[in-house]
Amino acid sequence: MNTNRKKDVYVQQYQQSLQQASDILGPPEISENEITTEALLGDGSFGTVYKGRCRQKDVAVKVMLKQVDEKTLKDFRKEVAIMSKIFHPNIVLFLGACTSTPGKLMICTELMKGNLETLLLDPQVKLPLVIRMRMAKDAALGVLWLHSSNPVFIHRDLKTSNLLVDQNLTVKVCDFGLSQIKQRGENLKDGQEGAKGTPLWMAPEVLQGKMFNEKADVYSFGLVLWQIYTRQELFPEFDNFFKFVAAICDKQLRPNIPEDCPKPLKALIQRCWDPNPDNRPGFDGIVSALEEIIIELCIPDEYGAILWKTHFRHVDEVNWKDFVNVFANFVGLTNANTPSMSDLLQFSPNLNGSTIELNFKCLKSIIVSSPKGPHEEEVVSMEQFGKVLAWFGNLKEDGAQILDKIRQLMECAWFHGDISTSESENRLRQKPEGTFLVRFSTSESGAYTISKVSKNGGISHQRIHRPQGKFQVNNSKYLSVKELITGEASSLGINTPCLGSRFLSLIYKAQLSGYIN
Repeated sequence: MNTNRKKDVYVQQYQQSLQQASDILGPPEISENEITTEALLGDGSFGTVYKGRCRQKDVAVKVMLKQVDEKTLKDFRKEVAIMSKIFHPNIVLFLGACTSTPGKLMICTELMKGNLETLLLDPQVKLPLVIRMRMAKDAALGVLWLHSSNPVFIHRDLKTSNLLVDQNLTVKVCDFGLSQIKQRGENLKDGQEGAKGTPLWMAPEVLQGKMFNEKADVYSFGLVLWQIYTRQELFPEFDNFFKFVAAICDKQLRPNIPEDCPKPLKALIQRCWDPNPDNRPGFDGIVSALEEIIIELCIPDEYGAILWKTHFRHVDEVNWKDFVNVFANFVGLTNANTPSMSDLLQFSPNLNGSTIELNFKCLKSIIVSSPKGPHEEEVVSMEQFGKVLAWFGNLKEDGAQILDKIRQLMECAWFHGDISTSESENRLRQKPEGTFLVRFSTSESGAYTISKVSKNGGISHQRIHRPQGKFQVNNSKYLSVKELITGEASSLGINTPCLGSRFLSLIYKAQLSGYIN
């Protein structure tokens, strides 16, 4: 059983044990004397949220409004009941509640770093699109858990400010004060007190007081996806509620989706906020669509993306052994009638010291992430797989030849791989004029950088672009980086490779063990 499957089993067992304990004991009761409140964090659906302490732990404390009528008390108890029944990694963890003291009703949950809306609207916060899509998937997984429960939980106030973010940028759904429980297949309708939720994020059928179901959350999630992509405020042009309702419900107005939005994401957003609830996808479909979007963002290579979707679509990383077997089969080095590549590399004497063995050693040296602990496995992330394909070729056209390209570049003494700009300068410092190295670009996908010692000992950096699959410096184009360096050495003022590449020892060890080029 691989690491990801083990984690899934442990999470499921943990959730089941928590559910059983909750069913037996009811919501955990916390005394008011155990809770202290500190900094103000924001407002919830029924009160104010503070940073606090409870039983020597930092927590978030939601304090009910001082004016406690029968309806407010009922809503409070409903939220406590709902939160005590829900356990999922993408739903804020409920710790307990103070329910016994009138006027001092409080809910304690895990303390998160902030909310998604604040992060998205802060231009100083760097959030690459792939990270934002992973955050969207986190939120979708949380809501999917709610909608898949029996009975069904409808959140009813799904918006980016109700999606909290921890220090690892994991997103968790919070604030169940307006949530409703219904039987599967049942439709609901708001009573005389009016629609529940935040109007800007509310589905048209809810705004109009019509029957609704969990697809109302899907509409809201379409707006969440829009804000996650654009990082802009929602409907800033409206300040009149009635004009807003008419625009959303009658004219079917929706926020403008930018032209540069990836087509699959644009299609998903439009499906989510469709005027007809029956046309909106369920959250299981939303999660699947987001998984594909994430894979395509990480692996722009068409066939590379197909490989990952086919074999690893639910995970961001896989162990090296599984990756080697899938990759070798995908490019035709193995098939159903041969042993797996990992077995061949380990047990076949014919591959010992061969070009194939060295090719996979070279691939491993640039694609594998080092184990994080003594018992962790070597893993391949989808991002790094995408980078390798961008650097070395098109999987459809090149196939297994990508492995040869990797090895051939590593045989060059001047190739140093994935070192940073500062590290390249450290290696070149005090070297003679014309000393150089080539490394992967740190700022442009698929590109390389030549770092060299110029006149007076200065160090300069020049990008090698790769338009239409050819490597280009200035106006000269070549089929490989190796050919470019040979052909442009004089014009670039480079003549002496900088020693210190970690790849040369790998090549020399293979040659000493019997590898013949």
